[in-house]
Parts: sequence; structure tokens; C-alpha cells
Amino acid sequence: MQDNTDGFIYAGFFVRLAAYLTDMAIVSFASLAVRLPIWFTKIINPENILTKDFIFKYSVADILFYGLAVTYFVLLTYFTGSTLGKKLFNIKVISAEERPFTFFEILYRETVGRFLAKVIIFAGYFMAGLDRQKRGLHDMLSDTYVVYCHGKRYINP
Repeated sequence: MQDNTDGFIYAGFFVRLAAYLTDMAIVSFASLAVRLPIWFTKIINPENILTKDFIFKYSVADILFYGLAVTYFVLLTYFTGSTLGKKLFNIKVISAEERPFTFFEILYRETVGRFLAKVIIFAGYFMAGLDRQKRGLHDMLSDTYVVYCHGKRYINP
């Protein structure tokens, strides 16, 4: 944990990783409701439009699963400032300008920012372990911080 003169305690790399892994487990479990019917249709008809390569090597089903995961991260972060994994660890995303963030800022953070953070062997995520304010590349690009939300002040989105 890193304390700041502003009264924030920045969430470090490992707690953020644990929250992200928790979120991915939740998304994976929730997507079973969609994955199982698609899997059964693939067994019945291997040339199904849902499972056949559509764009590059991605199928319609792959795009659907990505869209569901992005929806989870974007909507929860926009409306509550944290996903279920972040809530479990008492951390929250806040704007660096101490104001409510816009929907497009969160959409940018969770799509473009996360994509760029993953491009070179996840180096953009490892930056959170090295930065004084514990910001990953996606935080820097969207001008956000991830802070603990117990006992210290924080900004509600």
C-alpha cells in the first residue's frame, strides 16, 4: 500500500491482480450460460455460423464473449467505481481530477487501455508495481487511480 499526501492509499500490483483474477472467474462462470448452448450447437453442426471463423481467427461467439466481458467491466466500473473483484478487496477506480468520470473514459480504460497494457507481455500491467502511484498503463492513459476505499477519502464516480 502506498499512502499519498492527498489521503489516498493506492492499491498495489498484487491486490489489483487478485481482484482482476476474481473478476475473470466471475465472468467465466457467468458466460457458461452462453458458452454451453454454443458448445452443444457446435457438436451438432460444426459449420455453425457462431463458431466458424468470422474476422481473422475470431468467431461470432468469440466476439460475443469479449463483448460480455467488456460490458461487465465497463458498466460496473462506470456505475459503482469498482467491479465485484475490486469490491471484495475494497478498492475503487477514481478519476485523477477528483471528479466523476464519463462513460467514454471508462470505456477507453477498459478496452483500448487494457489492450495496450497487454500488447507487450503485459508490461502495461507490471507498471503498476513500479509506479509510485501504482498506476498501470491503462490508468495512465485514462487518467485514473485505483485506491483503497476504507477509512480514507475517495471520490465517488
